[in-house]
Amino acid sequence: MEKNVVRWGVLGCSGIGKSRTIPGMLAASNAEFYALAGRDEAKLKAYAEPFGPKKLYTDYQALLDDENVDAVYIPLPNGIHMEWVVKAAAAGKHILCEKPLALNESQVKEMFAAAEKHGVLLEEAYAFRHAQLVQKVKEIIDSGAIGRVRYVESKHSTFDSNRQGIRYQKGMGGGAVFDVTCYNVSLVSYLLGADPTDMHVYCGFDAQTGVDTSDSVLLRYGQDVSAMLYAGLDAYPRGCFSVLGETGRIDVDHKFNSRGLCHVRVGKNARPQNAEYIDEVVTDYTVWVDDNYYLEVEQFGNAILNGAPLTISREESLRTARVCDAIRKAGGVD
Repeated sequence: MEKNVVRWGVLGCSGIGKSRTIPGMLAASNAEFYALAGRDEAKLKAYAEPFGPKKLYTDYQALLDDENVDAVYIPLPNGIHMEWVVKAAAAGKHILCEKPLALNESQVKEMFAAAEKHGVLLEEAYAFRHAQLVQKVKEIIDSGAIGRVRYVESKHSTFDSNRQGIRYQKGMGGGAVFDVTCYNVSLVSYLLGADPTDMHVYCGFDAQTGVDTSDSVLLRYGQDVSAMLYAGLDAYPRGCFSVLGETGRIDVDHKFNSRGLCHVRVGKNARPQNAEYIDEVVTDYTVWVDDNYYLEVEQFGNAILNGAPLTISREESLRTARVCDAIRKAGGVD
């Protein structure tokens, strides 16, 4: 593409688009927020007013038909991601689609097949994966600083009691696995780079709507590596993760998509003395983390304009979907 700016269209007037992704577009050096589509005209105009896109559409397909749009961001309800990704690909648009990319691995395969057929890029929008915090952790692991990884633990919860909200709409891809568990799965898949060989799952369910509201997931990777994941829609908001290696540990007490000054703490050299562990040396890495959504837009634009590799590959999205499918099955989520 012989230009230096990607003209973006956004499908839907979502909360995450308004609060994070569209501001990220406006901050990115290679992006223009060109068009917005929403089906309620009054809501569309009010939503667009702070951002000033050049074009407004009350029909999603009309935006896709606009030849000036290079790429689309799709933050629509999970249950219709596949429909609009396939349509966007057919219209020749590059696609950044909110997580989870689809409702199952089969849909993910179909979506990537559509993108490949029409020669466009498709990426799943886990913004945290584009940022410095988790990349620093991966760098420390790959350096061998804590030895071979033995255990990963990740917690991701948010308290949401709005039974009318999209998270509680069972037929549209609501529930904890689709909304929050997938973050944990994306993280552990990135850090370990493999599929689990076994799992045990407990899921909690909302009595009113029937959606899964929490899950505890124990994953096994081969003979001696495991991961413990907790996610919930009905627990105090919390985000943190840790990695235990043979010769050290890593602790990150920050939620997904954190920005600003963050800390990665690495502990080494602890030794047992009676009932205590003593002499541990803890190194506190201070990491400046840019806005994850700005980085996501900037990096996706760089892939479009300059052929840079996507941060989240087809294979990674397939693995995340595959593991989430298995969690839903093992936890009795229909």
